[in-house]
Amino acid sequence: MAVKEPVRKSSGDGMWVSVEVTNQGGESASYEIEIRVTGPEGFNATVRATTNVLAPGEQASQAHTAMDMSGAPVPERAEVSIVSVTRAPS
Repeated sequence: MAVKEPVRKSSGDGMWVSVEVTNQGGESASYEIEIRVTGPEGFNATVRATTNVLAPGEQASQAHTAMDMSGAPVPERAEVSIVSVTRAPS
């Protein structure tokens, strides 16, 4: 599981968050990941990413928009953390 540093969108309305998920288990599974993005002046956003079923060793990459619904300004740089990962064998 890897989350890249968030990048501010050129439109200024949020941040791009890229996540890569690799099924390192021995059987097919899908994943649900909760990611938190925080920054100065109260920026706080949660992104939820889900994958289709991945075969062992298969990887999925996604990009999502993180937006703070409280109206905090979008920072140039932000901190990202993985809050939870749920693996559902198929």
